[in-house]
Amino acid sequence: MSNEINPGKKRGCLFYGCLSLTIVALLVIVVGILGYFFLKRTTEGLVNNFTEPGPARLERVEYSREQTDVLQRKAAEFQRALESGTNVIELTLTAEDLNALISTQRELKDKLFVRIDNEQVRGDISMPLTDLGPIKLGGRYLNASVIFNIVLTNGVLDIRLRDVTVKDKPLPAMILSELKKSNLAMEFQKDPKTASDIAKYDTIQITNGAVVLRNRLGPGVNIERQNEAR
Repeated sequence: MSNEINPGKKRGCLFYGCLSLTIVALLVIVVGILGYFFLKRTTEGLVNNFTEPGPARLERVEYSREQTDVLQRKAAEFQRALESGTNVIELTLTAEDLNALISTQRELKDKLFVRIDNEQVRGDISMPLTDLGPIKLGGRYLNASVIFNIVLTNGVLDIRLRDVTVKDKPLPAMILSELKKSNLAMEFQKDPKTASDIAKYDTIQITNGAVVLRNRLGPGVNIERQNEAR
């Protein structure tokens, strides 16, 4: 019997799913901006300064069968509430919960480790790269730590960078300033299905070392029932 957490046939956009998409968006933006600023200098300098020949060894959290079952039930219940919109519940995920979920996903395992500090989310990432035009990155890795601010406003998810370090060195201020301007979650919300999934959340809060997700009631639920749910 597999340990993979799978609340339904579709994973939906639970927090760790959104985070994984954000990490991918971040990688594209980081590599693109680095290429833009440094391509006219030395490609070799870019590769050596911001990538490494091997992956970083990230921490990993693996839950027991009992812990996995509990987390699976919680995630499945919340997913059903998101899809039905007939009742409001909260799903609280600690950093350990998130990392246990991440460890079950083949595309993220050993590539992302999450920490939660006050109201910020930090992700340690180790991602294999591919060639970017004339910049030869195949076989090398981007090993970095990123700090996010995450806000949900009127059904729109806004994820902004606060800081990025690559190979234990801060990004040049000019590059970091450009990265901070972008909502890293905006691009994948252009997909109607993803935008619809995110709009089903009422709140996403980062508090007391955990992510607290709350779904919203569907449009067909009357106001009295919505007030009672709150």
